[in-house]
Amino acid sequence: MILQSISGFCREPLVQFFLLAIFLFGVDQALTKNANNTRRIVVDDSRLDELMDIFREGQGRDPSASELNNLIVKWSQNEILYREALELEMDQGDEMVRNRMVLKMRNVLFNRVIVDDPSDAELQEFFEFNHAQYDTPPRYDFELFAVAPDSSESAVEGLLALLNEPPVDERKNIPPPYENKVREYRQRPLSNLQSLFGDQASLKLTEQPVKHWIAVPADGTTYIVRVLEHYPAEPAILADIKSEVVRDWMKFRSDIQLADQTKAIADTYRIELLLSPDKQQLLNVPKVESLTKSPAKLVAH
Repeated sequence: MILQSISGFCREPLVQFFLLAIFLFGVDQALTKNANNTRRIVVDDSRLDELMDIFREGQGRDPSASELNNLIVKWSQNEILYREALELEMDQGDEMVRNRMVLKMRNVLFNRVIVDDPSDAELQEFFEFNHAQYDTPPRYDFELFAVAPDSSESAVEGLLALLNEPPVDERKNIPPPYENKVREYRQRPLSNLQSLFGDQASLKLTEQPVKHWIAVPADGTTYIVRVLEHYPAEPAILADIKSEVVRDWMKFRSDIQLADQTKAIADTYRIELLLSPDKQQLLNVPKVESLTKSPAKLVAH
């Protein structure tokens, strides 16, 4: 009688649905627990292939059976220590660990990038748009020497008058205290002069007649400088530097794909700035939001 009641009870659709739900829940819990079990370490075929590849790269041959066993043991030991460190949150606040993880994630994204060779039209368009970076800029031969720190303005003017007396083609006008201190630079771009003397002094120097000495102050020192030779800019020809332009084009297309992948990931995030009012004023939050160019949502509180 009891068995018949139980059998009838189990035939009820609602009861069957309830039992099925319990069964599915139990299976799901078992699978989830198994998948998330931090105490379970699996060495599968892909992991073994990775260990063998590392050994081949370092030793130039396949590992023996005993060496392979040692690789598995060492990798397992490292994996255990790594998981224990994560459980203790040792990765938190460690910029070195953070930077390595960021780099590895960038490498993962980079490995997904596929860039085909550019067509002639694409390469030509890219070259014309970036023409300035391939052109050889104007260059200068120049020479200089520093005057004595205690030299007066009149002494510097007198030295310039002596140096610029004709003929100025040779260094014979340079007085003995300085003749062995002259330094010469060949075919340097304007940016080199600007880094030494600043924009205004460099412009003044390049506007002087060739081989005409002038005084240029820089970093608390007065230099006597002259341009020896001026080489005009040379426009680049695509056929001469095609391999370089192709390399730059490939990098450009790769960067675009990386940016797209990063944007897709960033779209799933919400960035919150939990700042005091004083700090918000320092950052000027609306401007920060526009400058980040991040597709992630930036929210200030």
